[in-house]
Amino acid sequence: MEDDQERGLKRVRLNGARFEGGRLPVDSLVELQKYQEVVRIAAAAEWRHEHPNEDLPLDFEKSVSLTIEEIREGSADVFLIFEQHETYARYQTEAQNAADSMIAAAYRGEEVSPIPALSPRQDFEFRSALAQFGQTLGPAQSIEFFSDGPKSAPVRITVETRKDAVDRLLTVDRFLLPPNEAPPTQDLKKEEQSLVGHVTELNADNTTYVLVLPDGRQLKGFYRDRPGLLEDLKLVLNSAAEGPLTRITGELTSREGQPWRFWHTSSLEQIQFDGAVWGARLAELAALAPHWNGAAAAQVSSVALEGAQMVLREVDKANIARPGIFPTEEGGVLIEWSSPAAVRSVEVLQDGTFETFELASRQSHGVHSTTSDLKEAIAFLRAAEA
Repeated sequence: MEDDQERGLKRVRLNGARFEGGRLPVDSLVELQKYQEVVRIAAAAEWRHEHPNEDLPLDFEKSVSLTIEEIREGSADVFLIFEQHETYARYQTEAQNAADSMIAAAYRGEEVSPIPALSPRQDFEFRSALAQFGQTLGPAQSIEFFSDGPKSAPVRITVETRKDAVDRLLTVDRFLLPPNEAPPTQDLKKEEQSLVGHVTELNADNTTYVLVLPDGRQLKGFYRDRPGLLEDLKLVLNSAAEGPLTRITGELTSREGQPWRFWHTSSLEQIQFDGAVWGARLAELAALAPHWNGAAAAQVSSVALEGAQMVLREVDKANIARPGIFPTEEGGVLIEWSSPAAVRSVEVLQDGTFETFELASRQSHGVHSTTSDLKEAIAFLRAAEA
């Protein structure tokens, strides 16, 4: 039988005498309606951030809807599922994760952080709806909310625990928000882009993954649009310290100049370098984002990185002095030796072509050549070394 987690079920268990035998009183349905409401609020906010000058689609609200899939006996052990519209599925997923995280934080006594996609007014509306969760409970009754999956440890909502949770959700400063406060403007930009990092989390149920960038920042990506990517992601999944370096390419949304979400993932590529000193340097170059120079610099291509690695392996074999290794604005790698006597270099272009250059100290013009043959590039280095 397919696991509840794999089926994408949300579990909410109501406990108390009135729920025994799997009974679900009609007035308790408001609890499930409130959960649906908060997810809709956040999902709509996510959509509007992606489409700032457009009206919310007429079918959006109905497309983010909950259905009771099953009620199990013992208490009203309710299993819900979202009737996802393919077009809006990723917004619903983000919203559901946000709602679950905030409910868990409020009832575990943790800090309740604002959701970036919500304006102050939307955030207040969202929290107000969450604060009403559990409002139908009486003495000796509780709701167990499984925020991290049907088999996770639930948070327990009772008349008593609701008081502290509501205080965390609705602090005084949030009640003082101007009623017509406009959402803050945020610079959102969407473009096809590649980033390099480590894939540390994978959620096959929500078709999402977490990519940890070299500077420690985390961003989430969606891979539902490309069959077969799940298996590729599994191959590179590991902790940030141990996992392979991976280049993700897709439709990236940046917020205020910083990477935020891969809404679509088109491909991923595992990047491997030798354990030598220059291997670490190539990894640094691989992690450079487009415009790394503050201008129009291209991202260093995988082909250029592989070509540079092959050159550097031969440099080690020939015991040639260690070179400087630099990115080029065109997406290549420059391998350079510089001394008072001469400057020589091999530049690996974005397409993998090798350009060699040599200039002696007393010469006014250097010698330049281009080749697609690695052996010719290595021969150039050996001749110059001799």
